[in-house]
Amino acid sequence: MSQHERVDIHPPGQSADVRSTPGTGPSRLTQPRLFVIGLSHRTAPVEVRETLALPEDRVRSQLEQAARLAGGEALLLSTCNRVELYATLPVTSEDPGDALPAQLAPFEDVLLAGHISARRYLYHHVGDAALRHLFRVASSLDSLVVGEPQILGQVKAAYRLAQSIGTIGSGRVADRPLGLAVPRAFQVAKRVRTETSIGRAAASVASVGVELATQVFGHLRGHPVLLIGAGKMAELCARHLREAGADTLLIANRTRRRAEELAGRLGGSAHELSELESLLLRAAVVVCSAGATQPLVTQEQVARVMRARRGRWLLFIDIAVPRDVEPSVGSLDNVYLYDIDALSDVAAGNRAERERAAAQAEAIIEAELQRSRERLASADVTPLIKALRQKAQGIAQAEVARVLPRLSGLSPRDRALVSGLADAVVNKLLHEPLTALKRSVAASSRSEPQGPKGDAGSLDELSDSSRASAGSFERGDPARGPLHLAQAVMALWSLSVPENEDAPGSTEPTDTADPERNESPS
Repeated sequence: MSQHERVDIHPPGQSADVRSTPGTGPSRLTQPRLFVIGLSHRTAPVEVRETLALPEDRVRSQLEQAARLAGGEALLLSTCNRVELYATLPVTSEDPGDALPAQLAPFEDVLLAGHISARRYLYHHVGDAALRHLFRVASSLDSLVVGEPQILGQVKAAYRLAQSIGTIGSGRVADRPLGLAVPRAFQVAKRVRTETSIGRAAASVASVGVELATQVFGHLRGHPVLLIGAGKMAELCARHLREAGADTLLIANRTRRRAEELAGRLGGSAHELSELESLLLRAAVVVCSAGATQPLVTQEQVARVMRARRGRWLLFIDIAVPRDVEPSVGSLDNVYLYDIDALSDVAAGNRAERERAAAQAEAIIEAELQRSRERLASADVTPLIKALRQKAQGIAQAEVARVLPRLSGLSPRDRALVSGLADAVVNKLLHEPLTALKRSVAASSRSEPQGPKGDAGSLDELSDSSRASAGSFERGDPARGPLHLAQAVMALWSLSVPENEDAPGSTEPTDTADPERNESPS
């Protein structure tokens, strides 16, 4: 499935690199753009995803190649359900719509690592669409099971790897949108999980079974789990139970070889079905998936076991069709029995709850996208504002230093008042123009793109210093205002913004703790 047509070429409100060379006037604005290329469970079958999942040493090589191509940042996210490359591209003097496919093609080659046949499964997102995708992935809205927690830990692990290699988070603020976006995605994901119920309701039969087990026993460590049957559903349930803390797995199957194979994968012990009654005596949770023509677990059998257990609780999760456990078993004291219908009903109700939570989460993501646009736009003009304040204050204080020696009769307090007065006049004079510049930037960040040629968010429209004059911007056009205002300020004040100037307070959050460390499918 090719999704080239989904590329978002002109995101509104991305940050620009505002700089000039002394004596030459403002130079062309350049705009690093975030993009993602990838494939996932939505676009590619598992056999294709498996070919692109590489060991860490190969991932390091891919990251370094991508960073060299980008001339900046790169991050590679590889799980069993997705492989995605995030990086940045500068806008060139060419029309972005014409240049984009050629710009992205080398990154496709890096991601595919020679598996050219997988190219048709790739999707691309650029600018706002890429940022939205990152937020949705980290918040588990794009996961196979919406709301699962593992993906956030996997994104954090990918971020730490990119940091260790040096392919993310270095350089000027304007040149590292990815290094700012990824920690922001962590915060968005945390907000989604805090403010919605998206991760609180189990949405699959297997996860409902685990939820019931933890409700009954509180925790699963020290509570042995017995699997009757060694099929895929039994394995899925067992993996969920393992992740929830179960430390003892007993596996009984008609074919001992199958039981031994599963025990080898999960770290359990294999048994014959003839041992069933003694195994029931040991187990706390019993997962049944054999699907025998006659029940394997009878009321009479469980009654004998419960007498020997002296009332210790026993939970049956019967996901087999036909059922492995006689329904009357559920009538025994201290025995809990849930069959596939009961589990499915709970899962269906939980999925509906997750869908409602997902709608709330999408609204949170859209609000956070707007905040990110405004932050990026603000960070873009912050070095200019800082340079303007420094120059104005420098002029004022130079004049104070020139005049004060002539006012020898002033007390130290009066001298401080004169110096403070100069700073106050500067602040008053700059307040309205700087407020207008900030408001214009905020308005621009909320504007929508107008297409490849007339993009309201495109920041490389101005190619020479003549457009920087105060008369060249149109007051009624908020989308064009920030570009012309910034250029006009630079030209009128003869400002030079250093290339390595960082916006104050713009360093990345240090939220790299990874509470979700298991590597379940996402």
